[in-house]
Amino acid sequence: MGYPELKLIQDVCTRWNSTYDMFQRCIDNKEPLMSTIAIIGNMDNLVHEDFELIKHYCAIFKPFKEVTIELSSEKGISISKVLILIKALHSHIKNKEKEPNLPNAIHLMLSKMVIKANAKFENIKNQPILTEATILDPRFKKKAFNNQYTYQKTYEKIVQKVANNIRLNQSPAENEENEKTIPTDRENETSEIWQQFDSQVSTSTSINTPTSEAIVELDRYLNEPILDRKSNPLKWWNDRKKIYPNLFDLMLLRLCVPSTSVPSERTFSKAGYTISERRNRLSTKNTEMLIFLNSNY
Repeated sequence: MGYPELKLIQDVCTRWNSTYDMFQRCIDNKEPLMSTIAIIGNMDNLVHEDFELIKHYCAIFKPFKEVTIELSSEKGISISKVLILIKALHSHIKNKEKEPNLPNAIHLMLSKMVIKANAKFENIKNQPILTEATILDPRFKKKAFNNQYTYQKTYEKIVQKVANNIRLNQSPAENEENEKTIPTDRENETSEIWQQFDSQVSTSTSINTPTSEAIVELDRYLNEPILDRKSNPLKWWNDRKKIYPNLFDLMLLRLCVPSTSVPSERTFSKAGYTISERRNRLSTKNTEMLIFLNSNY
């Protein structure tokens, strides 16, 4: 993983997801579990208070299981959800900590979770791949940002990258034309009455630059209605790639990034099933095609 925060998210969610599954099975099988322990004759038997603690644990860890499923998705886009899901988990822990009549063990655990979450994810909003992907997802855009400074910083980075893309796609003649200034006769203007008007008009009649074109394209995109959360953002972009051609190019570099290594690990496992003792003479090309077809089945 290129970003340690993403690796941390994967490790934390996977660990607490396993804890949730284990505790939930204890609750679902409470009676046979207690009967088995009694038959074995273990003196440290589970009591009612233990199961109450387990219920609190399950209530805390259930959202982590949901986040694990969201970020481990192989078919959908997950990178743009990271900031929103982390913020939701953070709020979930803080709200649980404020609940009245919590057992001391649960309250202490939640307090430690809040402190560690603040330390571990302090700089996650400074990761450009996460912030840019969130803005370029038509389901979220700027709604995922609580911090106006972080949003504005990301906005400026996107404008800069889109402007660079426009410059690369322009012909040398267009670049030369953009560098020219509009000739005016104001140098010979002697009337003081029209000087202020002419100076204002000169700003509005200047030739478009790659930066101004990037700002116009990005603002037009941001002013569109938010896409439904369950809709496909890639289909939305495909329908509008001619309207936002430069943003579309940047989107292809951002929304393709998986938020965890789970999809690649699944592909690695499929490769192990494809190349077996009975099929050990497959060429590299055929193996790649089989894995590709299997992954998109």
